[in-house]
Amino acid sequence: MRYKIKKIGALLALSNTACGPANGGFCTEPSVAGSLMVAFVILCTFGSAVAEDWPTYMHDNARSGVTAESLYLDELDEGWVYVSPMPPQVAWDGGAPWDSYRSSSTRVFELTPQRDFDFVFFVTVVDDMLYFGSSVTDSVHCLNARTGQQKWFFTTNGPVRYPPSYDDDKLYFGSDDGYIYCINALDGSFIWKYTPAEDTRLIANNGSLISMWPVRTGTAVMDGKVYFAASLVNWQNSYLCSLNARTGSDSGAGLYSVSGGVTPMGAIMASPTKIYLLQGRSRPYAFNRANGSGSGNIGSRGQSGCYALLTSDSRFVRGHAKFHASDYELAEHDNDSRDRIATHPNGRRLIVSGTTAYLLSETSLSAIRRSNGSARWSVPCDCPHALILAGDVLFVGGTNKVVAYSIANGDELWSRAVKGRVRGLTAAGGRLFVSADTGSIYMFGRAH
Repeated sequence: MRYKIKKIGALLALSNTACGPANGGFCTEPSVAGSLMVAFVILCTFGSAVAEDWPTYMHDNARSGVTAESLYLDELDEGWVYVSPMPPQVAWDGGAPWDSYRSSSTRVFELTPQRDFDFVFFVTVVDDMLYFGSSVTDSVHCLNARTGQQKWFFTTNGPVRYPPSYDDDKLYFGSDDGYIYCINALDGSFIWKYTPAEDTRLIANNGSLISMWPVRTGTAVMDGKVYFAASLVNWQNSYLCSLNARTGSDSGAGLYSVSGGVTPMGAIMASPTKIYLLQGRSRPYAFNRANGSGSGNIGSRGQSGCYALLTSDSRFVRGHAKFHASDYELAEHDNDSRDRIATHPNGRRLIVSGTTAYLLSETSLSAIRRSNGSARWSVPCDCPHALILAGDVLFVGGTNKVVAYSIANGDELWSRAVKGRVRGLTAAGGRLFVSADTGSIYMFGRAH
């Protein structure tokens, strides 16, 4: 971890002081040997784990939820809790209360929400800085990740529904006011903002004033460009945008107007060749990253939702509530052909790492071989809301709790109580950050 590397450097410097400044910091062979011995002892003490940041929603532009960060479970005690003055003010309030197609006078079927992308304050963590967007304060907040103390906040003219993406000491995020923002990650100072819409008037929506083209996809930063989409209703054109990340200009990058009927919402995903947009109640859609041209829908009618990821073995995974049915499922598609490859009935969340996929359902957590789909292990689990992989530990989010499992055999390793449904998990800097639908953010780990 960074602080451990700094400690190693300090001890090396101490062992070099006997050489004096005359050697310009270089030592004679005995001192070098002593320094190497100190470094060896420290490395053996702390192990080979290297801390990783969590620079965007679900760690990366593939939204994989996978990090090499290894957490010491015996250090994961509650350090602090951020408490929002109100729960997240969601863009779409839950979904229809019942399915009139299936319901009868004797039985009412509830519909699973398909636009449930902003039920918590997801976080981005870089070094000792934690960032999140708020639909309560219409702001991006920066907290000290060690102490939970607020360092600064930046306010927009509308709800911010995804955490900012960090790149080169800058933060990129969208707001319901229709703008994409770039601010300084250290102090929150303004750098630039941009909107693709010609009409910048705001309208009333769910107690807020928003644009007719709110940015509800978050951002993806790649190869010096920032990607996002702006949309609200299917009878207006939507915008898929590619901007110069440094200047905010669309000159030489590209502004892509998407025809009516496409309503992007849910986290944007980016691969070397494609951009993927979710649509809530409609099917996901793929675009060519080079020029914004459409590559086509993914899945069949009724296969929708706001959960998806790109896997390391070139698949697009989407989760959705089944059309006029009570079950939920995950489906895997080939990135290029968009053909369905596999289906996971009742699957809620998926992690792919190497040759293994980890599948979270309403009642179980399983490790599945990618080669043939057979199970390595499966254990009961009642935490279906969130799943990440940190090192060799799976963390899952349930109702009023967060739990850790071993990837080796599914053994439960650790658990802690929280308040609310845990829909967001982040591992960075030796700490675990838990986002609940109450609006609270919990830090488990060291406060130093």
